[in-house]
Formats: sequence, C-alpha cells, structure tokens
Amino acid sequence: MDLGMMDADADMMDAEFPWQDYDDIPEEVLQQMMQQYQDYYSGGEFGFEEPPPPVFSYTEHFGNCVVPTLMQGIQIITPLVCGCMAMRTVSLMGVPSLIYHLLSLAVGLLALSYFFEGLIIQVVALGLLGYFLLQACQATGINYKGPVIAAVYVMVLVPWELFFADPVAWNKIRGPQMILVMKVISLAFDLDQGVVAEIPEFVEYLGYTFNLATVIFGPWISYSSYIRLLQPGGDIDLRWLVTTFFKFLQSLLCLLISTCLAPVLFLGFDQKWLDAYKDAMSFRFSHYFVSFVSESTSLALGLGAPKEGGNKHWELSVARPWHIELPRSLVQVVTNWNLPMHMWLKTYVFKTSRKLGNFAAVLLTYAASSLLHGLNFQLAAVLLSLGFYSYVEHVLRQKLATIFNACILARRCKPDCQHSYQSANPLVLLTNICFGLLAMFHLAYLGVMFSSDSSELQEKGYEMHHTLKKWSHLDYASHYVAGATYVFYWLVK
Repeated sequence: MDLGMMDADADMMDAEFPWQDYDDIPEEVLQQMMQQYQDYYSGGEFGFEEPPPPVFSYTEHFGNCVVPTLMQGIQIITPLVCGCMAMRTVSLMGVPSLIYHLLSLAVGLLALSYFFEGLIIQVVALGLLGYFLLQACQATGINYKGPVIAAVYVMVLVPWELFFADPVAWNKIRGPQMILVMKVISLAFDLDQGVVAEIPEFVEYLGYTFNLATVIFGPWISYSSYIRLLQPGGDIDLRWLVTTFFKFLQSLLCLLISTCLAPVLFLGFDQKWLDAYKDAMSFRFSHYFVSFVSESTSLALGLGAPKEGGNKHWELSVARPWHIELPRSLVQVVTNWNLPMHMWLKTYVFKTSRKLGNFAAVLLTYAASSLLHGLNFQLAAVLLSLGFYSYVEHVLRQKLATIFNACILARRCKPDCQHSYQSANPLVLLTNICFGLLAMFHLAYLGVMFSSDSSELQEKGYEMHHTLKKWSHLDYASHYVAGATYVFYWLVK
C-alpha cells in the first residue's frame, strides 16, 4: 500500500476526529465507537464467533460431582454414627449414670470442636446461661420458667446477632444454637408442667444439651427421652444395625440428588418456573440429607427403640420427603418438614398461645420459628408466608368440605369419617390433586431463593434484596395466588 495514501487517510481521520486526548471524548461518542467495533468484528471472516456451548457429559459429571460428594458425605457421617453406636454400647453395659453423662458431654463437645472449631464457645455459653437461668428461677420462686427463659434468650440472641456476631460465623453455628435453645426452653416448660420433677444435676443437664446424636444436626429431643436411654434392658440386635445403616444410605442418596442431580435437571430448557422448581428441589433434598443424618445418629444412640404400647420396630422420623414432594396440602408439608420441631412448636408455642385465637397462635408459632432460625429476612419471609398460606388453605378447605360434604380437608380424613363423598370419589380425588399441585407451585416459589450463585452470600445468609429479587423474577405470583385464595375464602365464608 502507498505510504502517501496512508498519510492522507490519517489526515482525514484527524480532521474528522477533533479530540486530542482520550479524556476529552464524550461518553456517548465512546459508546458509539465501541458498538461500531463490536458490529464490525462480530462477523465470521475475522474468526470472532462465540465458541459453541460445551456438551454435557454424564461421565465427567459422575467423576467431578458424584464421587467427590459421596466421599465427603461418608467422611462427615461415619464418625458421628460410629460414636453414637459406641455410646449406646456403653449404656447397655450398665455403667453408672454419672459416667454416661460425662461421656455424652465429652464426645458432644469433641464433635462441636471438630465441626465448628472456635465457634464452640458460643454454644457452650448459651448452654451455661440456660442452667444459670433455671437455677435463678428456682431460687426466686418463679413458676413460669419456660416463658422467662425464652424471653431472656431472645433478648440475648437478637442484639448479639444484630450488633456483635460475624455474619459468616453466625450462619455457620446457627443450627447447633437453635437445637440447644430448644432443649433448654422445653426443659423449662416441662418443669413448669410437672413433666420433669426437678432441675437435673449439672452433669445430667450438660450431657443432655451436648448429646452427640443431636448436638450437630439435631433433632430436638426432650429431656425425658434422653434419660430413658439409661433405662435397663435392650441389646444390640440386627434390626437396630440395619435400620441405622438404611438411614445412613438415605442421607447419602439425598445429598447426591441435592448436589449432583437437581442442578442438571431440565438441561436445555430456558423456563424460569422450571429453574425455580429445580432450585427449590435442590434445597429440599439438602434438608432431607440433614434429616436422615439426624435420624441415623439418633437411632445409633438408641432413640426410637421398640417399646410396649408404642412402635414395634426401630423407628424415628425427622422428615417425610414423600409427603413433601407429593403433598396433599401445605399443612401436610409444614407438619412433615421437621417432625420434632413441629412437635416442639405445637407443644410449647401453639398450645400456649391458642387462647389468643387460632390465627394469632399460627402467626406466633411461625414467628417463634423465625426467631429460632435467626434474624434472616429470607427465612422470616418464607416462614411467615408459609404460615399465612397454610392457614388460608386450611380454613378454605374446611369450609369447602362442609359445603360439599366431601373429604377435601387439608388433612386426610379418618377411615370412619361421615362425609357423603369419600376420597375415592373422582371429583374429590381431582380436587385434592389440584390442591396438591397448588402446594407444589407454592413450594417452588418459596424455595427458589435458597439457591445463589454467590458462595459468599450463602455463607453470610441471604438478605432482603436477594429474596425480593428472586420473587420479583417470578412476578410475586405465589403471593398473588394466596391473596386471591383468601378473598375467595371470605366470599364463601
């Protein structure tokens, strides 16, 4: 090319480009230039085409996700289950109760230290505070130990979380703190009601609150259930080992579904509600994983043993996934999500506040659950929404069951119910299926914000902006449907 021509082109560009410095170029001109550049070089002749998306490989997915997840799950669960089995073996040997309580305390603290390291101090401090409050109430003659201790814990935990706690550390230790507080409050209420005759000895109390089977993943157990572990009788039988191992396998299966299967569902489909269902499903199965781990450790310790007049097999349920994945109603979902916690809330919150009315008692119950889980807008919004949804569904279906004399209540009717139209009736069956699909719709909507692309956000806990952003992406559809359901209930009331 002739150099003279290049100089002429440069002079022309200088004439059309009056700015001598980059900082002098107006922003709109810069944006126009960038757009022209992108348009010019987007063609294939320059080799700037975007590479094709990678092809999903099940073989690579198995090696990169399934195997590592399975190995990590085994490493987490195995020491806990083996430790609980060792504790049951010790109890069957008939060792003195003091020795058992000391061992329960020691291995519980060891597990807390292994999983949470220095954060164990927070849990220990809450446990010691609980015993001090029990003794203080006893010394001052306070007869309402349960409400007083619950109020003190709220006054301690709320400012602690708001002003002093590190968000990442608090979110990490929240589960063990919740279980411990539930144990202390239930013990206080049981003392008020005479279920427990007197305040336990200090070592007994610590053995209960820091029990290995429940201190990490739960579940909540009553003080009476813990003490029954020391009752004579029982032996190591095959059914106990098989049931414990089966729960162990169920926990691993749920972990794999949550981590490896759910995220790759609906590949190739770009639909926001399918993505919402997928994300909510992943969260639910992570909860089932924790539930089955806690069932396995509790059974390994000796809880859920066969007894006269009770269960004939080794049985202890924390969650019932089949009632949640294919629900009859949201009421069924709430009941079967965490059975021990549902029992705790029903016994110590709902029944206590029922004199204020059913609706107020339901809201107080969900408010108590929100406080136990921490001051997290996301959890509070989900729990309170779920409380409102389940209440509206319950009263609506109760009214419709009365009007049509049909088995369409939120809870399944008993076999000897007097409704004219039983569950096998085609229209009744179709109505219950429709309510079940509506419950699945609500679950996908409520569970969608528990997934995040940011691991830092997951560690710190989800904030209001994250929740509202997720719900706005789904057009707040679930809340609108719930509001319309409530209006319909008032119209037929």
